[in-house]
Amino acid sequence: MGGKYVFNIFEDEVAMRRLNILASIITLPAFFLFLMIDVLSTQNINSVLVGMEQLGIIGAILMIMAIMFAVITVHEAIHGIFFKIFAPNGQVKFGYKAGLFYATAPGSIFTKKQFSVIILMPFVLITVMLIVLVFTVPHGIYKYLLALHTGACAGDFYFVYLLYKYRNMEYVEDTDVGMTLYEKYPESR
Repeated sequence: MGGKYVFNIFEDEVAMRRLNILASIITLPAFFLFLMIDVLSTQNINSVLVGMEQLGIIGAILMIMAIMFAVITVHEAIHGIFFKIFAPNGQVKFGYKAGLFYATAPGSIFTKKQFSVIILMPFVLITVMLIVLVFTVPHGIYKYLLALHTGACAGDFYFVYLLYKYRNMEYVEDTDVGMTLYEKYPESR
């Protein structure tokens, strides 16, 4: 193995297709599992149906989309916060590309462990928050948001997979289109 690997995820159509498939593989079974739990639980399905009656199908879909947009915004903000924690002088940028919202700190160098924290923290924090809501707030929507958010983390999971697939790489440079892994700290890029 060489001393450097470049991953331009946003420019790789095959990788993007695989990530969309992975997101579906994660989201759909969980979504249908939660739906079956609601169908089998009269109380849960009734609360979901009453909420849908009040909003109507279009209103319910719009509400879910608005909440999911808010969750994605918080997700990317968490990435941004952790980029700043580990690279206080780095510039954090937010954007939308290839059907995905993203946060990036292009040119910033991190250790593999730091980058893992940056990548996984939104999944961890939002999952904990949604699980707490599932068990404390009497509304069925939170478990569906949990399924959707977990699927939306497919790209993050893929980045972590790449980090640990190339075990000898110790440093990560965040880029506008993905990341570059280095065996040693890159003195000159």
